Amino acid sequence: MKKQYVLILIMILTLVGCNIKSISLTGESDSWSGEYTANINGDKESGKFTFGYKNATGKELNNLEITINDGKSVLKEGNYKGAIIEMPSSCSGCAVTNETMPIKVEIKWDDKEETFHLKTKDQ
Repeated sequence: MKKQYVLILIMILTLVGCNIKSISLTGESDSWSGEYTANINGDKESGKFTFGYKNATGKELNNLEITINDGKSVLKEGNYKGAIIEMPSSCSGCAVTNETMPIKVEIKWDDKEETFHLKTKDQ
């Protein structure tokens, strides 16, 4: 009898673990590369945007502004020192990211502006 409960518990834990989906979207522009990675479980999502400045010289990026999906997420920094920018992203009870839909990224810095899309490798 005890073995049956253990077996049922193992099966339930296996099925629960199967609901977690990992996604990865990437893209780039002339000056920037970007990636979004996330784990999705039902209506919960935990992810991170990572952006890399390709022309890094060690100087600060002035008036850095990163806008994702026309304002869904925004990062504003007056003076940012470094070539890598990370933005965590999470939600619960939300409409999770559809990996077949590109994510629009707009980056402004030093009176420059570039726009690109993060997509799966298949797109």
